[in-house]
Parts: sequence; structure tokens; C-alpha cells
Amino acid sequence: MAHLNLIADTTAAPVRRRVRALRHMLKIGSFDMRKYHLLIAPLAIVAGHSANAQAPVRNAVVGQAVDEQGNPIANAEISVRYQSNPGGVSISRSARTDRQGRYRIDLRQPPGVWTVHAEAVVAMAGREMTIELMPDNNEPFAGNAGAVRNFRLRFVEQTADDPYGVGGMLVVASAIGDYTPLDEVTVTLHPVAGGAPIERKLRSTGEGWVVTGLRPQSYRVTVRQGGRPMLVSPALTPQSEYSWKNDYVGDFQRTGPGIYQIRVEVRSR
Repeated sequence: MAHLNLIADTTAAPVRRRVRALRHMLKIGSFDMRKYHLLIAPLAIVAGHSANAQAPVRNAVVGQAVDEQGNPIANAEISVRYQSNPGGVSISRSARTDRQGRYRIDLRQPPGVWTVHAEAVVAMAGREMTIELMPDNNEPFAGNAGAVRNFRLRFVEQTADDPYGVGGMLVVASAIGDYTPLDEVTVTLHPVAGGAPIERKLRSTGEGWVVTGLRPQSYRVTVRQGGRPMLVSPALTPQSEYSWKNDYVGDFQRTGPGIYQIRVEVRSR
């Protein structure tokens, strides 16, 4: 074991040199069992690392879900869907990840092309969101061939398939009677629990002017237009009037499946 500890951190290049040396000793007949132990141990270590990688399994999809730091996400929901064409037969199956973030879903019946997606409940600073996890490969696959699909938690402003990205959304509207161009507005979100502030220009979408890809926590929101501070209020509703202040502290509200929003209105001072 002492030999193993000494060579556990050797790189691939020294390993290759030891292999060449071993071949030379075998060829010339000069062989020492102690040297043999030193030469083979690194190979066992390398083999041990590669054994941890998942390989495709026939008639199944397998993989792992991890968070932003690469830690396993337990109890994430992994769903697969089969869609026949013609005929329109749709079949869905799902599984939960284990404590190592791993999952396996059997796809023996029916044979065909499948897609897979994942979501997990993410908690930060006492707040929760059900977040869609990002796949390392989103291509459809044949069920009989099997596939490996790994997922990672990532908060992003937008993706090729979704202009709203992954995470919470701040929706900003002009107050009644205010005509400030919102394309000139910059928002700063200060995490109430601490951390670096997030400064973004508003972006126009079908939902309105937004900031997206936000983590599930409370934020103190401040707004500027051309460097000049603006007043901010929670959005006007039939149940609540304007409450104009220099900033606004808000939590995300679930407004639809997988949709979490903080809605505010702004006006010039």
C-alpha cells in the first residue's frame, strides 16, 4: 500500500514510460516482482477511474443529475417520452434519481425513438423552485440501442429552445401614465441572503420586459434609466395599490407550471 500512495497522483505520461519499461524487462528476462508492483499499480488506478463512467445499456436510458458544483441531485424526476408517427401513440415513463443522482429507465416496449428530460426541486435561501435540468445531449435516441443522458442544474437567461431560459423571471412594466423607454432601463437585483448583485438590461419577450435565469431567493430590486434612479412598486392588481419606493424586496410567485415571477412596475421620479 505504501507504493500505491506514492504513485497515486502520477500522470498518464509516467504511466506510459513504466509500461514501456515493463515490456523491456519481460523481453530481456530481467524481471523483479517488486518493480512489477510499482509499474502495474498506476494502471489499476487509471482503470478504476474509467470504470466509474457510464456506458449505454441496451433497451434503457441511464445517467446522472448533478448541481452547479457537480454534486449529485437526489430525487430528481427523469421522464422519457415515446411518440409514434403515424398514429400519434404517446407513452411516458419516469424515474427518480438515487442518492448518487443516478437513474435508469427501461425502454423495452415499444421499440422506437425516445426523448428524455429532467426536473428537480431546488431550494436556496429558504425558497424553492421546480427547475428543468439541462441535458448534456438532447438528441432523440432509439430505445433498443439505449442511451446515456446526464443532466446538470444551470441557471441561464435563455436557450435555443426557450427565450425565458432556466430559473426565475423578473417582469417589469411601466406604471400607468409613465412613458419611460424600457429598453433604456437597467435593473439591479441584490440577493437578500447575501451574495453578488446581478445587474441586467431589460430584455423584450412575449411576456414583456424581463430579466431571466434567476436563482430561487428573495431579491431587493433597484431600477435606473440612463443612470437616473427610478421608483419601483409591486405590480398594480385589483387587490393592491401602488407602493412607490426607491427599491422593492420581492419573492418569486408561481404563475404556471415551472414558471416563477416577481412582477414590478416602474416610473420616473
